[in-house]
Amino acid sequence: MEHAYIHLLHLLAGHSTWMLAIVFLAAFLEAIAVIGTFIPGSTAMFLAGALTGTGSLSLGWVFFWAILGAVAGDGMSFWIGERYKDRIVHLWPFRTHPEVLDAGQRFFVKHGAKSVVLARFIGPLRAIVPVVAGMMGMSPLRFYAINLLSALLWAPAHILPGVVFGASVLLAGAVSFRLVVILAMLVCIVWLSFRGAGFLVSHANAWSSSVGRHLGSWACRHPGPLGRVARRMLDPDTPDATNILVTSLIVLVAGALFFGVLEDVVSGDPLTTVDLSVYHFLQSVRTPWGDTVLASLATLGSGITLTVLIVTVALWMVWERRWRTIGYWLAAVAFSQLLILGLQLAMRRAPPNELLTSHYVFPSNHVAATVIVYGFLAFLLARRVGKLEGVLVAGASTIVVIVVALAGVYFGRYWVSDAIGGAALAYAWVAIVALTAIWRHPQPPPPRRFMPLVVLAVVVLSVGAQLGLALPTPPDNAPPQQPVLFTQAQWQSSEWRRLPCYRSDMGGDHKEPLTLQWVSQPASIREQLRAQGWVEGTDVSAHSLLSLASPDVAAVSLPVLPKLNNGVPSSLVFMRPGDSRDERYVLRFWPSGYAVDNGSSATPLWVGAFAHERLTRPSWPLNILRIDRQTSPLDVRAKAGAGLHATIVAEVDCHGVPVSLLVSPMD
Repeated sequence: MEHAYIHLLHLLAGHSTWMLAIVFLAAFLEAIAVIGTFIPGSTAMFLAGALTGTGSLSLGWVFFWAILGAVAGDGMSFWIGERYKDRIVHLWPFRTHPEVLDAGQRFFVKHGAKSVVLARFIGPLRAIVPVVAGMMGMSPLRFYAINLLSALLWAPAHILPGVVFGASVLLAGAVSFRLVVILAMLVCIVWLSFRGAGFLVSHANAWSSSVGRHLGSWACRHPGPLGRVARRMLDPDTPDATNILVTSLIVLVAGALFFGVLEDVVSGDPLTTVDLSVYHFLQSVRTPWGDTVLASLATLGSGITLTVLIVTVALWMVWERRWRTIGYWLAAVAFSQLLILGLQLAMRRAPPNELLTSHYVFPSNHVAATVIVYGFLAFLLARRVGKLEGVLVAGASTIVVIVVALAGVYFGRYWVSDAIGGAALAYAWVAIVALTAIWRHPQPPPPRRFMPLVVLAVVVLSVGAQLGLALPTPPDNAPPQQPVLFTQAQWQSSEWRRLPCYRSDMGGDHKEPLTLQWVSQPASIREQLRAQGWVEGTDVSAHSLLSLASPDVAAVSLPVLPKLNNGVPSSLVFMRPGDSRDERYVLRFWPSGYAVDNGSSATPLWVGAFAHERLTRPSWPLNILRIDRQTSPLDVRAKAGAGLHATIVAEVDCHGVPVSLLVSPMD
């Protein structure tokens, strides 16, 4: 996957002219009347900024062509309005949708000339206001002056966030390519959630009615059991046709996700590889304050909070005299837990935390219970509030599930795949129960717009009471794993083969070769390398990050990011200057989990990797450090290793990788 990503960047960098042409066309067409409604110009600007942040495009040229396209597009719309001002109301689509032109006219009358600037940032009016300005006789000189100003504000506002994102991707990629994927997924999820929610809220009813009419007419032409079921579910007069469609899709998607995760867990690939890397990574970044924060947030899914919510919903349903719903609610909780218990006993998968060996964790009953309670609660609330409030309720319940699942993975209660499997199974079960409830009670219940506030108050009081009585303490950590011991003779003769030949990324992909195995205390490694001219890598801070935008900076002045090996960041990071100020050598060490027994004490064994990095400035003001692929690993090892002050006890071959076995003189 990483090779495809790097290939894509090289491909785009090699066709920068086409990319800049796309930037111009996107900015131009987005500002054209009618056409601009269907052109995602803002998205194109963000992507262009992201490519700029990764060094594939020049920031200056991206700004130039985006501004030029925006000015030309608005100018074209202005010309259309000025040229056809007497006939434009009779042209499509203004003839069939006069409200679009009316909205632009009202906006222009209200804000005057500054509406040209404001409309640039308002999607529905972006391509309409310039047309209205031309129709209403605005001076061309005045329009183009304001048009240029609006483009100068619009382009940076849409491009610079992409530059920041692209630079973040580049920095994350220096640590682990999987972090790039995670970061991109999070940004896409947030963006798609907001855009998708708004789109669905505005179109759900129209779509469901259209689908209902077509499928309902099909059902009428096909008598029989299937036709009767289809007529009942898809009749356009059915009040909850939209909910039936949505819940049916959730059943299919969640079910497919669960069986996909189950297959990976049974076969052991590839999700379980990610499980181990994610767990190691989270354990390596654990801090006392992080433990406290996540332990506090985990009370959202504690047994007390879930029980209080179940009781609250039961009383609520008693008040509404919905006895069947109470049965659905309790059955959803009880049956799901029994089903998960059976699956856990069949799978017999142990948790990461060794202190919880008496529990089985696939799928996670904790995550499943949280999904059942909050998911079914969101379903009940969404049927009793407006569309926007329903989207907010569903979003809030999803965030709670994610936080609770993250806390469990963080503390080692279960693996990532256990959390995903439990959530997928529970969401499928919630959707089935919800579908049954809609089927039995198709008429929407009376509105209860105050109930989300009541539920929020119950959750806050429950969590507050738990935090007030006793600050949540993190679960007992598993005792630190003791290193595997062997003698120096055993290590030199055969045990060195236990260590990997390559650094492994979060997903187990092979990265740069691990050409060093060094038996030494960390303080001794630091002392010896400093004496030979190596300096510890610059910490990532506000000051060092600002150096990434310096117009004249040496490679050794830029931060050296730790990289991950099976989820564990490099504990020791050093660098030294290269042959020019734009080059540097970087040396990273990771704990191996092994140690050499010297009789009276044990000395840890480290694995290390060299890298030759070169500074490039393809799109200043960003300084980008890349591993020099033209320099062979052997050359890097020879030049960088010349500065190591340690005794080489052996040179071995690890599947084609030359590895030096080192021992510090003072150890």
